[in-house]
Amino acid sequence: DQGHGKITFKGSIIDAPCSIDAKSLDQTIQLGAISKNQLAGGGKSTPVPLNIQLHDCDAATANKASITFSGIAGDSAAGLDGSFAVTGQGAGVGVVIADLGGNVIKPEIKTSLPALSSGNNELEFQAYVQGSSASNAVTPGNFASVANFMMTYE
Repeated sequence: DQGHGKITFKGSIIDAPCSIDAKSLDQTIQLGAISKNQLAGGGKSTPVPLNIQLHDCDAATANKASITFSGIAGDSAAGLDGSFAVTGQGAGVGVVIADLGGNVIKPEIKTSLPALSSGNNELEFQAYVQGSSASNAVTPGNFASVANFMMTYE
């Protein structure tokens, strides 16, 4: 035997006017190594792009779409309202998803998207880390946060 292997193919068939790119289904976004000082008192990290690719859209079927990001909401008492909670050693922060205009997209809130065109569409967002507004609340360490997304078409 000079080598062998196994390839498993997975996917799903959805009843929707657009297909979701495989790379958009399960993304890991690196937010960087952010200074505690930058996040102190409600500070923000530099936003990084978060894009979702849609393929083969049929605008005649549905050109209006919305997206809902779901996950555990950040602690509103700590000034992290509208963010997604984090786990890990790093604490006192939340992860925020916003549109390119800087408008925060809160967890569990359905958000309308620009009209879709037939063919391929790219949904563009940004993500950043928001520090707690409470003094000395930001704790150094690694963290993670999860946001799932669901598309809705009209």
